[in-house]
Parts: sequence; C-alpha cells; structure tokens
Amino acid sequence: MVVESHEKFGKETSSRNSEVIHSGIYYPAASKKTEMCIRGRELLYDFCKHYSVPFAKTGKFVVATDEYEVDYLDQLEVHCKSLSVPCERKTREQVAQLEPLIKAFEAIYLPETGIIDSHSFMAALERFILDAEGIVAYRHQVKSIVKDDLSWLVSTETPNGPQQIKCAKVINAAGLAAAELSNRTFQVNRYQHKFCRGRYFGLSGKYQGQFRHLIYPVPPPDGLGIHVTIDLDGFARLGPDVDWVSVEQYEELESVYDCEWNELRPVFARSVNRYCPSIASQELAPGLIGVRPKLFVNQKAHPDFLIENKEGYIHCLGIESPGLTASLMIAETVAKMVG
Repeated sequence: MVVESHEKFGKETSSRNSEVIHSGIYYPAASKKTEMCIRGRELLYDFCKHYSVPFAKTGKFVVATDEYEVDYLDQLEVHCKSLSVPCERKTREQVAQLEPLIKAFEAIYLPETGIIDSHSFMAALERFILDAEGIVAYRHQVKSIVKDDLSWLVSTETPNGPQQIKCAKVINAAGLAAAELSNRTFQVNRYQHKFCRGRYFGLSGKYQGQFRHLIYPVPPPDGLGIHVTIDLDGFARLGPDVDWVSVEQYEELESVYDCEWNELRPVFARSVNRYCPSIASQELAPGLIGVRPKLFVNQKAHPDFLIENKEGYIHCLGIESPGLTASLMIAETVAKMVG
C-alpha cells in the first residue's frame, strides 16, 4: 500500500522541477548521489523506452563565459572522465553552430543528459502498483508510526476519519515531510529538512524550438546557476534559483509557493544574459516554484541522500536533485533492504 497525503501523485518535489535526466557530474565521486544518479539514469532511459514514457536525450552544454571560468571546465572534464561519464570539449564556434543564441567562451558537452515527462513516468509507476494488486491510498495523512511487537502500526487521518494500517515493513518516502516523520517515529530530534526553494520563469513562445540542448552556466558557489531547460514540446524556461526560506515545519510550506515575480524577473534576465544576451526581461513569464529538502543530521549539513533501515522502518531523507534521475536506483536499494 502506498499512502499519499494529497489527492493525486506528484504534487510536490516530483513535479516541481526541471524534469532533467542528469548525467551525475556535480557530486563527489564517492557519494550516493553520484552512484545512484549514474545508475539511475541508465535505468530511467531503459524504463522510458520499454514503457513508452516520453523523453528526449537532448544533451547539455556547461558554458564558460570568459577565460577565468575555463578552469572550472578543466576540473569538470577530469571529474567526468574519472566517473566514465561521456563529455566533449567544445569551442565557442562549435557552441554557436549548435546553439546560435548562446555566447560562450568555451563549453563542455554532456551527451547523456536529457529530459522526461515526469507526470507520465509517475503514472506508469502507479499502473505498476495497481497491476500488482497494490493499493494507492490518496488523502491519507500519516499522523504516527509506532512499533507493535514485530509489526508497524501506521495511523492516518482521511476524509472518512482515522485509519490504522498494520504492516511488516514501512518505507518513509515522504519527501519534504520525511525528516519530521522519522523524528516523530523514533522520538528524536536527529533529522531536519531545511527548505530551499527554486523559482522558474517560462520564456515567451517565440523561443519555442530555439534551443535544442540544455544550457548550464559555470555554477556559482550556492547552486548550479540559472540555466535554460526545454520541455518535450520545445518550450524553454529559466531556473531554478536558490532561495532559502525561513519555514521550519512542513505544514507551513504552502506559503512559499508564490513570490514577487516582477522583482525577480530582471534578476533572472541579468543572470542568463551572461551567456544568452538576446533574452529580454519582459519575455519572462512566472512559472513554477519547487522546494528542495536540504538534509541536516544533528544540526550538521548532510549533502547526500540518506537511506537507512531501522528494524524494518526504511527512510529516504534529503531526496532532492538528482532524486528524479536516481529514483529507480533508490527503488532498487530500498527493495534489497525490504528483502
């Protein structure tokens, strides 16, 4: 049984993102994010092919805008080769030929990066659950999880009143709420998700089909920078930014799904104009806002996925980017823990 607090799937981090299938290059070599992203990418492409989930292997450029940023490309190229992730160095002329709107000093091309229709992917997963005679229980808000001898007792609040579910194993994949749920379950204050939102603007229709690849800048210290992504219809959007929010509890997050778009528009335009000078501020339309669950353990930042098995209670914490790409590898890992 899958217990879901919302009325349908994908209402939070799973749908409020760039829908990018990542190559797995931005994380330490020994991290779970790297391992699970690279393996998950292969699994995800295979899944899409076999089950008719729309996707496109677009490739991605990481662009340096001046000679000072080339050092980053050098380091990135070495890192890619150490991970056996395919990459190609591109000159400014080669970038301009492939992406005429992009002004780059130099770039690295990553052919394994792509995009996916995340809604179709989640719908396919739901079909698998139902075809296997599983149950998806929507509008079930988990209130508590307690150990009862050899079983776990999950108490939920539903439109039809309180319900209780007795089970041998519990998998906490509650996304933004996962850390709070594990603290309540084990009566600790060990885990914390601090929330960092990412905002997106859509580009006007005149840019439809004008980009064929994803375009990423050399990243600033606090994120990957404002980048250009495309959807499967060729529409382009900019984002996400990095905006830490002061909300402490999951229940209070609804207040962050809006912002002062007019104030933000020129900030995004200036950022992207470093490598795409033709985009004007007035061509940006407010888009979506996603929230990243940044994990802290005992008040210390834990920048990796955390997947633990505690007597049959398995939790998945800090599942932010590249969580979508890594999802099937995370599933494999959890399945082995379930036994």
